[in-house]
Order: sequence, then structure tokens, then C-alpha cells
Amino acid sequence: MPKVSIIIPCFNEERRLKKEPFLQFLHSGADVVLLFVNDGSTDNTLLLLEEIKKISPANTVILSYAENKGKAHAVFKGMEHALYHNDSAYIGYLDADLSTSLDDFLQLAVIAEQKQADYVFGSRIKMLNHIITRSGLRHFCGRVLTTIIDTRYQLAIYDTQCGAKLFTPAIIKIITPTPFKTRWLFDVEIFLRIRETRKPLKGLEIPLPQWTDPGNSKISLLSIPSVCGELLQLIKHYKRPK
Repeated sequence: MPKVSIIIPCFNEERRLKKEPFLQFLHSGADVVLLFVNDGSTDNTLLLLEEIKKISPANTVILSYAENKGKAHAVFKGMEHALYHNDSAYIGYLDADLSTSLDDFLQLAVIAEQKQADYVFGSRIKMLNHIITRSGLRHFCGRVLTTIIDTRYQLAIYDTQCGAKLFTPAIIKIITPTPFKTRWLFDVEIFLRIRETRKPLKGLEIPLPQWTDPGNSKISLLSIPSVCGELLQLIKHYKRPK
């Protein structure tokens, strides 16, 4: 099993973040580092994270920032830290609500090692014997967004926005020369930055066996204007393929 650093961005996760699954995972013996990034939370999120670290200090890291700057910033800072401090074979990120389970995420690392992939990411594809539970509205909005992005950039990726991705340190170096331009669409930026290298890199999109939306998402219909603005930012900063 390769050593894996798992970045978990957290903003006001007091109600969504459950300690028990993280503690059980840490006690499983897996060679992992949980890197929690407290993104300016104003509730008791930091207290919860400190309780986890107290029980398993060797495998838990907390980065805490006073100001909320968004998931993109939290993931970026987590990547920088893991790259230079954790000596991991793979570095990835996962949502704090564990809509993708820690065990399923670790299985992505196993697949990456077996297939000698440079990066691997989960995909919420409804298939026989796969349990994907999400609201119809979010699924519809996600498909529209993916269609728009693929029309311009031809990434040929079914699910760019699933919050379960991991990369080799070499890919992290490609991803993090500068901060992301967007807050909501940084996942797309990651794929665009990887492609801009024009190197023969191996990426795998793996259908997740289970993904469950626990609700209370920070993305809503009110986010649509911001997402549309970020699409324009992508168009400005990233050229379509020739």
C-alpha cells in the first residue's frame, strides 16, 4: 500500500464532519496522513480537528487560516504542504462530509499504484451495483457545466467536479506553480494545467462504487452567477486546445 496524504478542506464543518470515521480509518493501520485545512471556520470545526489530532498525532496535520478564502485556496495550500513535508507516494483531496468514503478513496491509490498512473480521480457514474445518491438538481447542473467545459476544452472527462482526486508528487508540482484562478472550478483548472504540460501522462477516471450526498452543500442556486463568472475566468486564462 503506498503512503497517501489526504487533504480535507474544512469550512464550518461542525455539523457535517463526524470524528468516528476518521478515527477508525487512522486506527486501521493504513499508511496515511490526514491533512485538515481549516479555512477560516467560525464554528467549532477547529476544536473537532484538534480532538482528532490529539488521538492520532502522528498521522494528523492541521493547517489553520483565520480568513475564509475558499476550497480552492485550502486545497492549494494543502498540496504545497504535503509536497514538501509528508514524503507521500500520492497526494489527494477529499470532502469533509465523506460523500466518498475514506476506504473507497484509498482504493483509488491502490489502483493508481497497480496501473502506474500519474493521477486518478473518482467519478459519480450511475451503474449497475453502484450506489450514487445526489439531488436531481445538482446532477442536472453538473451535467450542464460539464457539457459546456467539454465543448470548449475537450477534456473527455465525465465528472470533473467529484471531490475525490489524487496525484503523484510530480503532478502536484505541475498543478501548484501558482494559486488557482477560480474558487468553484479549480478542479477543471487542475486538468487544464496537467494537459498544458503536453507530457504523456497517465490519468484514470474510476467509477465510485458509492457516493452519497449528505445534504447541507455549500453550493446552491445562489452560486450560479459566481460559477458563470468563473467560466469566463477559465476562458480568459486557459486556451482551448488546437
